[in-house]
Amino acid sequence: MPKIIVLYILKQVTKTILFTFLIIFGILFLNESIQFLEKASRGELYPNLLVLVLIYSLPTILEVSIPISVFLGVLISIYNLNKTNELSFIYQLGMDQKALSFITLVPVLFCSIFIFFNSFYLVPQSGEKLSFLSSSQSFSDKFKLMGEGKINSFPDLGGIIYAKEASDRGFKNVFANFESENSDFVLNSREVLGSSEDENLNKLIFEIGNLFIPIQKGSLNLQFKELSFLFNKKEKEDEENIEKMTLDLLVLEKKNEIFYTEFLKRLSFSLMIIISGLLAIPLSLRMAKIGRFTIILTGLAIFLPYYGLIEGQKIITFQSSFSSFQIFFFLHFIFIIIWSLFYGLEKYRFELGNLMAIRSSKKTFVQAFFLTLLVFFLINIIYLNF
Repeated sequence: MPKIIVLYILKQVTKTILFTFLIIFGILFLNESIQFLEKASRGELYPNLLVLVLIYSLPTILEVSIPISVFLGVLISIYNLNKTNELSFIYQLGMDQKALSFITLVPVLFCSIFIFFNSFYLVPQSGEKLSFLSSSQSFSDKFKLMGEGKINSFPDLGGIIYAKEASDRGFKNVFANFESENSDFVLNSREVLGSSEDENLNKLIFEIGNLFIPIQKGSLNLQFKELSFLFNKKEKEDEENIEKMTLDLLVLEKKNEIFYTEFLKRLSFSLMIIISGLLAIPLSLRMAKIGRFTIILTGLAIFLPYYGLIEGQKIITFQSSFSSFQIFFFLHFIFIIIWSLFYGLEKYRFELGNLMAIRSSKKTFVQAFFLTLLVFFLINIIYLNF
């Protein structure tokens, strides 16, 4: 097989995968950016943290964009080679569909290895960083996010604050109500400021106002020029979240069904890239005459359920009586059967009108067997709620 042909196929497949990835990644990243911008505008995210949050969201976006980019990239690249008759010329040089699949698998395997590293290391670490950013915002930052003209809850102080308008220093025309063990404290203030006193304390400062303290025979009304509240910063609670565990923690420290399920789910993303990449080759060859747009829609109709099943693999496992490995095996086995069926139909074409004439053919029997097996599995999935 000429080396230049192999390199040409690799170039076309890799270039199409990369181009498809840039489009899909750009769309997903733009959508994620808009969502975080909306959160920042609603006061749910401190603006200075926006860039960091977007950076730490990249591994999750890659986990979605790379698998679908590989599938569509292989699908489109093989279609283009077939459409321009380059594939016919390549076949004349002695290459068959099997050799084409091996060559195409080279960039697919690289993407699969990266997704393995991404799923077991980058995604857990970025999730940990995002949790840290969310919990490590200082009280001063959270105070700056307090919206004017709405009631804001402050669990740290056990109360609520309403500010009529914002100022350069904080908020003006403030009403606050705080609960204590003995009674409630109500106050009105011209302006309120929030700050971090030190590493352990936060500080809330009310300037020029009135403090109302209910007592048995009425209420105590005190005027003040400055009233400060000091309270401890909340420490981040250490939670055992398996989704934030890297490969070494997931495999070495814990050994139960829950952790096996998480491990197999992450492994499924890498395996899905290889199986879907293989599936895209005969699918593109088989449907070459129906047009690029129809091929993409048909491919997505097959790939998206595959991705959805992998994404919901944990839920399927927990809601069924099967083990995590059984679910893992059958989910991928179904699509391996679909790939085998497409591969066989492409390699050994036959017309339904001539079926009776070749009914004793061994190839036809093999095709019918795989088709029957696939239907059997689909029926079992439906009736067993698999």
